[in-house]
Amino acid sequence: MAAEPATGRTGNARGRASRLRLLEAAARCFGDRGYQATRIADITAAAGMSQGGFYRHFRDKDEILVEALREPLDALLRTTAVDAAAPVDEAAIIAGNTSFFAVYAEHRRLFRVLREAAALHEPGLTEIWLDVRSSYVDRIEAWLRRLEAAGELRTGDVRVLAEALGAVLDQMAYTRFGLAERDPDDDEIALLGRVSGELWFRALRG
Repeated sequence: MAAEPATGRTGNARGRASRLRLLEAAARCFGDRGYQATRIADITAAAGMSQGGFYRHFRDKDEILVEALREPLDALLRTTAVDAAAPVDEAAIIAGNTSFFAVYAEHRRLFRVLREAAALHEPGLTEIWLDVRSSYVDRIEAWLRRLEAAGELRTGDVRVLAEALGAVLDQMAYTRFGLAERDPDDDEIALLGRVSGELWFRALRG
């Protein structure tokens, strides 16, 4: 994901273990409390560490949120990679979208926090979310332009269509998983993958 590099204060094995404990605690606290209500004191208490220990690894709660999100967002982008040379295949589209929802479901509370923090225009967090989404839309757009060049797609604006297809996943994931009271099961993940895939396929093939 596009973000400023981490501080690099990993240190020795003990330091790396402490940093990992803080990241895991931060993911739980942000997911349970939300961005604004989470304090550094909450994170250190959950990790069983002192605030001094926190500041040996992170500058502030924004930096630890960015670091906690790094691997989940990278995983989300990997599942949304679209092969620009791929044909319009309904089963393949459904499989790709299902993978997106599976990763989102696994990290749904943390993704919800990023989206809500971005909506509050927290410095740096809005840019991270928009950058990740733009990377995904770029991949969809490249695929659509290949289809357009091959005469397989007619649309007034390829970029807007790519954004609309991406928004189907964004919004469904956020409202059905991010805001849900309970964790989704495999059937719900498969349902969203299938329905969104059918919508994509019909949008491209009519």
